[in-house]
Amino acid sequence: MSHDTTAAAGASPAPVKHTLYVPGYRLAKLGLAILGLVLIALSFDKFGPLLKMAMTGGAAKAEVEQIVRIDGSNQATVFTSDGDIQAAVKKGEETRDHESVWYVDYRFTTSDGKVMEKVRSPLGQHVKPLQPLKDSDGLPSTARIWYDRDNPSRIAMPLMFGTWFMPGMLALFGVLGTYMGMMLWWYANKPIEMPDLSRSHGEKDSN
Repeated sequence: MSHDTTAAAGASPAPVKHTLYVPGYRLAKLGLAILGLVLIALSFDKFGPLLKMAMTGGAAKAEVEQIVRIDGSNQATVFTSDGDIQAAVKKGEETRDHESVWYVDYRFTTSDGKVMEKVRSPLGQHVKPLQPLKDSDGLPSTARIWYDRDNPSRIAMPLMFGTWFMPGMLALFGVLGTYMGMMLWWYANKPIEMPDLSRSHGEKDSN
């Protein structure tokens, strides 16, 4: 006995039903974009002085003059010997001192011949100083700095990672937040056609 399979072979599956989905939450997504703009503004606030020094300020090779440790009670201790610094660092590790901050004071000469002394680095470090007092040759350690010509006691350290980390992260997250927020806000009220999977599963179960 033969069976007619023409109808079965020519039959096509039922079309998948679709539904419209509107994401919504337009104001919340706009808020994300605004937060991103705020972060970008904060990054400009950090980048501004750096760019001013880079374009209109002076540059110098500064020598380490002394190293200062500020403890948790805001008391300053001045170090002029690397041996004393190493002993203090070791003691801090033993006592697990995470409150003290080490700063480096520099000496440098401006382009007009003015000698600046005990100019403190804007970067501090908890575990140990950014650099020792002396280099391997026994000479004062040095660092490249930028300074404000109007106020040479304001310096920046362009070769230090910490100088650019915070403004860079603020700018990065600000740009990402603004872009994502604006994209989500733009499509918040636009209907999106999606397959109605729940209805398809229900029809299969009933069959």
